[in-house]
Amino acid sequence: MYQRATLYFYSGTGNSYRVTAWMAEAAGDTGTAVTVRPIGSARPAEEVGRGEGTLLVLVMPTHGFTAPWAMLRFALRLPRRPRTHALVVATRAGLKVGSVFTPGIEGTGTYLIALILALKGYHIRGATGVDMPSNWIALHPGLSPQAVTEIVARAREKVARFTSVILSGGHRFTGWLPLLIGLYFFHISLAYLLIGRLFLARLLFASDRCTGCGLCAERCPNRAIEMRGSGSRRRPYWTFRCESCMRCIGYCPIRAVEANYLLGVGAYLLAAAVPTTALLAGLTARVPALAFLNRAPRWVLESLLALAVLGLAYPLAHLALGVPWVSRFFTLAAPTRYYRRYHEPETTPEDLKGYPAASLHPVGDRAGEW
Repeated sequence: MYQRATLYFYSGTGNSYRVTAWMAEAAGDTGTAVTVRPIGSARPAEEVGRGEGTLLVLVMPTHGFTAPWAMLRFALRLPRRPRTHALVVATRAGLKVGSVFTPGIEGTGTYLIALILALKGYHIRGATGVDMPSNWIALHPGLSPQAVTEIVARAREKVARFTSVILSGGHRFTGWLPLLIGLYFFHISLAYLLIGRLFLARLLFASDRCTGCGLCAERCPNRAIEMRGSGSRRRPYWTFRCESCMRCIGYCPIRAVEANYLLGVGAYLLAAAVPTTALLAGLTARVPALAFLNRAPRWVLESLLALAVLGLAYPLAHLALGVPWVSRFFTLAAPTRYYRRYHEPETTPEDLKGYPAASLHPVGDRAGEW
């Protein structure tokens, strides 16, 4: 069906990369020349083919019931390719409760990216969501090894069926119910993209275990981590470019990356709940018609104020963490210290650079071409 396929992925802990690898392997087995790259090192003007004999695949995680900001930017910058076939796949937070597998919700993610590609002339052949182990370690512990193994096995079967249909010349579109749910909660997705991801970016910090090795900064797909300080005080510093992809938490070799809930809660209460309540109480007392501000506009105002205060407080917190007893206190108070960490079991940091996995047979002679 295809002479050439280009697969781009955005992945934090390896879930989306692993799905990409399965699809690449299936395409390679048909004789298709396959190129696989993370979006951070992509060269789409050179790598994306033209015409019906070529295929573009975008694979990404779900963030806030929609596509991640990084993938949205990437899709918008892709070159126009009339009639080039395209697929969009979103990994989503799968869970296993007892013997029951619960699905994640990709929301508007796949179809929003598909719409962008369609407007650029691509012929959309399929869109689907794939349940991979939930990896939001800043919020919950990693799943048990057994649950991870079983969820990944189910995901591989689904990806195989989906890819087989496409490579046989068919179409495959799923996720209509998640799309409706995503449209209903689109205001939450929009709030996450504009505000939530920035707030979450300022909750990460390096604990007293940190050795200042700099691996988290080196591996960050968003170039969101800077190493600041020198000597024994050298520590990672998370900027607003962070997308909360969880790669730093999932792959830190000494489990030194944590989420600072105390800073987040403190910033929200000091900047949002207390002053916003006082401000709106005064306004509505004088002008009752402004009572509507206590609904959705209140949440927006609180979030913006909290984000502003957190942006000012984070540099100070970073300096304070250089004091041993302060670092120890925040480390012990971080729930993530006691969480099981997660990254896709077969995926290494080297894989996430886009190089071929050992199980795949190279059909090209340069890094990233399989």
